[in-house]
Amino acid sequence: MEFLHKILKDGTRRKIVLLLNEKNALSHTDLLEALGFLSTGRLNYHLKQLDDLLTKNVDGRYTLTEKGKLAVRLLTEFPKQNRQQMGLKPKWWRKFWITIGTITLLSTISSLTMYFFGYINLALLLQSFLIIFALIGTLYMTQHITMEVLSKKNRSRILKVSNFARGIVMGFFLWFALTFGVVYSGFSQALYNVLGREAEIVTALSSLILCLVIGTFIGNWLSKRYYQTF
Repeated sequence: MEFLHKILKDGTRRKIVLLLNEKNALSHTDLLEALGFLSTGRLNYHLKQLDDLLTKNVDGRYTLTEKGKLAVRLLTEFPKQNRQQMGLKPKWWRKFWITIGTITLLSTISSLTMYFFGYINLALLLQSFLIIFALIGTLYMTQHITMEVLSKKNRSRILKVSNFARGIVMGFFLWFALTFGVVYSGFSQALYNVLGREAEIVTALSSLILCLVIGTFIGNWLSKRYYQTF
């Protein structure tokens, strides 16, 4: 079993095994076409490493041996456990950090913009950075517990709540961007001059509620798309 984990630690070799399981038999040319980016030399190297898992049929095409079929079972029936044993990151790892990186970049740009335009001082800017880093740690721990520790049933409940929370956060970001644009363009002052302070407050609250509703729908939709592959 340890021998299989060592061989299957490489992503290309896992693809070869799964391709042969799906297609039953493939020629050397078929494998090159299916893998695309791989050179002939690299493919030959991986096929040599998979020697005990593969054999050739009477047509000269590669097929799986009994060990190869066992390897498929390991990859398909116990994917999470075997990814851990092979030293691989969880499936959600890459997508999570891309999402977090994007949000962090946007939050940092927003904070720096507010600082340079004089809406916040240096102390508040540094505080916003600390909050961002604290949120990253909290989100990572939440993601790890949700995806790796909780049962599927409890995970579903947590995701429903988190989808709503993400939507609320997205709504606030949308409202902040809208408010910043209105204030910077001078439209806010024009509205105040025409309708007065009370109308300006009502407009701000109405736009906040609208942004929260829109953000909730968008956040829920994006979250469902994010988790549907896990």
